[in-house]
Amino acid sequence: MSTYGVALEQRMTELSHRDLDELVERSGASRAEPGRIVLRFLGQDYEISHPQGHVATADGEPVDEILAILLLLYLTEADGRPLEDRWIAFEQIPGGAGYSSALRGPVLGPLLRTFGQRPEAFREAAAGLEGSSLDMGDAAFALAALPRVPIAFVLWCGDEEFAPSASVAFDASIEGYLDTEAVTVLASLASRCLIEAAEGAPEPKGSP
Repeated sequence: MSTYGVALEQRMTELSHRDLDELVERSGASRAEPGRIVLRFLGQDYEISHPQGHVATADGEPVDEILAILLLLYLTEADGRPLEDRWIAFEQIPGGAGYSSALRGPVLGPLLRTFGQRPEAFREAAAGLEGSSLDMGDAAFALAALPRVPIAFVLWCGDEEFAPSASVAFDASIEGYLDTEAVTVLASLASRCLIEAAEGAPEPKGSP
């Protein structure tokens, strides 16, 4: 069994030991009878069976292990704290500094290659993912990645002196929902969705 397979089984086991109503209340998910949780991720609904922990798209298609682990982790780790309406940089998350290279390469690098000189394409892609505009940088949008985990992408287009740059930010309540490694995975999936939306590819469902 792969490393992801082992991690997925651990998350499924953890979910099976948790109360369904508590999971729904703390995560902001919704409940579908019988024994199913509906969790919205980047504009798409996913269904998680309880207590089994099977994750599928709204159409019943199985999802990639990485996405399944992320959704189950969110459900089991969410503590229900309210949003603070205050954006913090990735490095301000406890342990975030140690993952900064993992964020710059897989997340911000592809984002800049796609949108660095194309702010309009960035705006259109974010709008397609139900993003809301923010007053930061040359273009910035907040995406509802998970019910209680918004993620913001900020783009600076640069000029003759400065190269384009980008950053990612999270609500200060993030540590009540995902650990730092999971936040990195979340940012990577969200960045990929933005890029695929700009390239005209269908947004990923089973395999983000």
